[in-house]
Amino acid sequence: MPDKKYLSASRIKTLEGCSWLYWCNYHLKVHQESNSGAQRGTIVHLVLEVLLSPRRKKYVTKLKRAKTIQAIPSMERLVRKHITEQGLTEEDYVMCDEMILVGLNNEFLGKKGAKQIDPELEFNIKNESPRYNIRGFIDKFIEYKSKLEIHDYKSSKQKFKGEELDSNIQAMMYSLVAKKMKPELDALVKFIFLRFPKQPIQEIQFDEEALEGFEYYLEHLNKVIDNFSEDNASSNFAADKNMPKKGFSGPLLCGFAKKPGQLKKDGTLMWHCPYKFAFDYYEKLDKEGKVIGTSKNKPKGKFNKKSYSGCPRHRQVKQEDPFDFSCGKDKDPFDF
Repeated sequence: MPDKKYLSASRIKTLEGCSWLYWCNYHLKVHQESNSGAQRGTIVHLVLEVLLSPRRKKYVTKLKRAKTIQAIPSMERLVRKHITEQGLTEEDYVMCDEMILVGLNNEFLGKKGAKQIDPELEFNIKNESPRYNIRGFIDKFIEYKSKLEIHDYKSSKQKFKGEELDSNIQAMMYSLVAKKMKPELDALVKFIFLRFPKQPIQEIQFDEEALEGFEYYLEHLNKVIDNFSEDNASSNFAADKNMPKKGFSGPLLCGFAKKPGQLKKDGTLMWHCPYKFAFDYYEKLDKEGKVIGTSKNKPKGKFNKKSYSGCPRHRQVKQEDPFDFSCGKDKDPFDF
């Protein structure tokens, strides 16, 4: 029997949010532009990982006292190098500096009694019964005598609310990984929101029953993605879901722009899903003709020019009202 495709927290979140978004990301692999928020988050994660290395832990106290990464020239150079490479601004640099300090000031080296701290741990678990494959990275493990804490850094503008925290897929997956690694220890997940310096931490813990149920859900999802087709891609559009009372899901994932480049009243660009409208892009190829990346700008060397025709849900329906997302629904692969 061939190996199953692997699941990750981000894959599951994408699949649950919109089947077409999943199809574009993981099957079509259509080009998607990065945004400044994601770029800042990557830089901050890199610095916090670097500072956990044994020879750089000595910098932590000095940075916390100085309240800026400028206290360690090598750290400042590292951040500015990536800011420049990503085409970011001085404002982005300041935001990175502030977020790094929030990370350092919140249990960065653990509390008293911490036995071991593991930065950026990669996991790859193939479970036989229930049958599923999961893969991913954990920002930081901190082991205590009777518990294992999982710390995950968030650079988003909002904290989790309600079900976003209580049924958080990422937290459940990390707790499951901790259970597999250290079954004798209780697992506690702490999300550290780096843009909330006063109260950055949200934590969640799951019992054995919840994790057991989650394993069977993973088995179901693995069956879904193993047989995922273009028909499935059109079965669970975000646009057909109810408008959320809290959080960012449902039609909000589509955005309300009716055309590319549409402006808001204040003159700024109206956000929309990167796959909502048609566009052309290029696949960059290596010497053997294998795709090594995508770009909206014509690359040097070998390439294929590609055309993406836009989301079929938004090609089908002309929306008179930005809140009118009614349309017929096919079978939802999550209805089981």
